[in-house]
Amino acid sequence: MTISNCNKSLRQDNMAKKKATFSELVESAVSEQDLIDALDELKAEFEEMEMATAKAVNKLSDKLVKVNENFTINMYDNGFMVEAGGRNKKTDYVNAKIMCSTVDEVLALVREACEMERDS
Repeated sequence: MTISNCNKSLRQDNMAKKKATFSELVESAVSEQDLIDALDELKAEFEEMEMATAKAVNKLSDKLVKVNENFTINMYDNGFMVEAGGRNKKTDYVNAKIMCSTVDEVLALVREACEMERDS
């Protein structure tokens, strides 16, 4: 067998394998309703994940009922973070970490912390 005939034989074998694979795909094709059902399941799963995501915390009182006597302000290249500890509604100790874009937002959180009931 010459190299040319060998290459031709290999190409024919590859084509036969591709045809077999394609026919297997056609036979196992998913119905349109199956695709719709799978899409609905993905949509429901996405909505559950979206609902499980915590709501945005913009104020200390969104997370704290009582505040400790100290809090921290971190400065970053793109804004600030105010961190304050205290107690939540269940009287558990928790920390609130709130990102701020402007100094005015930071000052509003400092004012809120000063007005909240202190945890002693």
